[in-house]
Amino acid sequence: MHRTVKSFLRTLKFSVGCFRYYFNRNYDPVIALCSQIKVQEFQFTKCLGNSWNNTDSRGHTVPRRFFSCKDLLKSEQENWKVTSARYMDTAERIKKKLEVMYNKYTFGMSSPVMKEVLRRYSVLKILVFMMRLFSASEFPQIREWATNDVLFYTSQKNLVCHKVFLATFANRKRAEIVYTEQDPRFFVDIYCTKDRRFLTINSNSKTSSEVWLVDCNDPFNSPILVQQRTKGVIYHVEHRNDELYVLTTYGEPAEYKLMKTPVGSYGMENWQLVYTLQEKTKLIDLEMFRDHCVMFVKRYGHLYLNVISLVSHSVQSIKLPAWACAFESEPHPEYNASTCYFQLTSPVQPPKRFAYTLAENHLVEQEAPITINCHTVRLEAKSKDEILVPITVFYNTNSKELHRKPLLVHVYGAYGIDLNMSFKAENLMLIEDGWILAYCHVRGGGELGLSWHKDGCMHNKLKGLHDLKACIMLLHELGFSQPKYTALTGSSAGGVLAGALCNADPYLIRAIVLQAPFLDVLNTMLDTDLPLTIEEQEEWGNPLADEKYMECIKSYCPYHNIKPQAYPSVLITAYENDQRIPLIGLLRYVHKLRKAERDHARSMNKKGNLIPNIILNVQAGGSHCAPLWEDSLNEVTSHLAFLYKEFGLERE
Repeated sequence: MHRTVKSFLRTLKFSVGCFRYYFNRNYDPVIALCSQIKVQEFQFTKCLGNSWNNTDSRGHTVPRRFFSCKDLLKSEQENWKVTSARYMDTAERIKKKLEVMYNKYTFGMSSPVMKEVLRRYSVLKILVFMMRLFSASEFPQIREWATNDVLFYTSQKNLVCHKVFLATFANRKRAEIVYTEQDPRFFVDIYCTKDRRFLTINSNSKTSSEVWLVDCNDPFNSPILVQQRTKGVIYHVEHRNDELYVLTTYGEPAEYKLMKTPVGSYGMENWQLVYTLQEKTKLIDLEMFRDHCVMFVKRYGHLYLNVISLVSHSVQSIKLPAWACAFESEPHPEYNASTCYFQLTSPVQPPKRFAYTLAENHLVEQEAPITINCHTVRLEAKSKDEILVPITVFYNTNSKELHRKPLLVHVYGAYGIDLNMSFKAENLMLIEDGWILAYCHVRGGGELGLSWHKDGCMHNKLKGLHDLKACIMLLHELGFSQPKYTALTGSSAGGVLAGALCNADPYLIRAIVLQAPFLDVLNTMLDTDLPLTIEEQEEWGNPLADEKYMECIKSYCPYHNIKPQAYPSVLITAYENDQRIPLIGLLRYVHKLRKAERDHARSMNKKGNLIPNIILNVQAGGSHCAPLWEDSLNEVTSHLAFLYKEFGLERE
């Protein structure tokens, strides 16, 4: 169930890979070999070769100007070469510092994660053989062995998996389809239960799910349905002692529950409640052991282990150290293990290993956290509708006059996904240089459970914007920096709220850094030919079918609300082959934003050198997924060099 839950969370993500900044050079040979497996890409070349159209009203396409977007892309890439030269010296100094920090603080070859990467490296020998058996379009994306010679796998096309295949390697080698998902809103993955009794075929949308069981003792039999999909009900299954354990949102309250049912009595009418999470509690991860279920949860910013005895159904709740902000579970714990190992981390604390002994109910800190000169503060901002929004703040304990220090605000707020609170070495550098780091846990994310996401998606998206504004205003009121020293950063879907704030309240921030941001929401959601549009309707709404969603998206869409006014300086990093964020939307956005700034400057009789920097860095050949170490490091240094320059803080 552990990986099933993570697979479901992956289907919700419109965001960059979570290990993006953790890879050091030791990972490159593994990633390079993996990259030789060609994945079919969705091509946007037809868009780049056509004239530019725009939907400024009612969703109708209206010609603006006829010019080649391919020429515009080339122009932006040339512009970046010239612009980036201004930041080169600062970037090089930052890069040298970060290299030292990453070598000191990030994973070594002996870490559990590194061991898992090396294990997968050896599996590549099998994959090379499999490449000869499967076509490029059907090459396995997720793989599980039902037996030693029977493999189940999914294939991906245009970012989605809709088919499950069975392949045999004994005697006559063959592959056949065993499951096909017909609904484009659903994403299929597979997973073996921890005791390897069943293989589960999991079909998930953002609001409902369906599970089919394959008996690993007889894998050629047809899959058996556990429970037909029901709108609003998400569930995943594990197996123990001829019982299915079901993690589900079924029933009240609308939070995750652990339920069980005998094998053969699968329908939800037979599910018996074992444990219910408290309201406002986020289930981060879950591990099943032979006699225990361990839930990793977050409640009001604090992390806990909820350990459920599957024998007595008693529950132990262990509060974890106050400095911890995120879990990093270790890969593939054994089903019969008596100890649960995991790592705790924060944006400024490298991962530290802990062990929890199940029988003795004892938590052991195997490594002490690194002592740093950093203070952590948890705040709550009152949003427009009086809802309290959590903020986590980090700053140097030696800092004086915090109102004069630069502030970097992080935001995401989509898909029920928490802000990434894992360690990044660059955060230590920023703290060392006197920066304040603030993480705004706005609605639309998942920090306070399922209801927190529901209250910030679809027609509630503006609540996330109001939350972000309230957070920044509270930080300034409490003396954490001020607008002229404040920067905002976001990636992917986090670009929606960041871009919307720039339109609605640009005076609150001085600069903004965005990575593969989603800025042209309306045009994207109107184009059902894009690979994720139909799947995304459960997050943003369907403007083609419902006028209220058309108006709602238009009210906050960053691209559609650009107007002549003073804007912060903006740096956007985009990727030429990004399948998730259409490049044409970012080209449109930057062009329109620059025009609005020029119009505003002319109306105010401002000199050209007062116009803020609006920069687009399109990485040739890049994608939405995590790049190799060197590319990732270069992106981080360019972002920081931009911010240091904007604030006049060139690092010596």
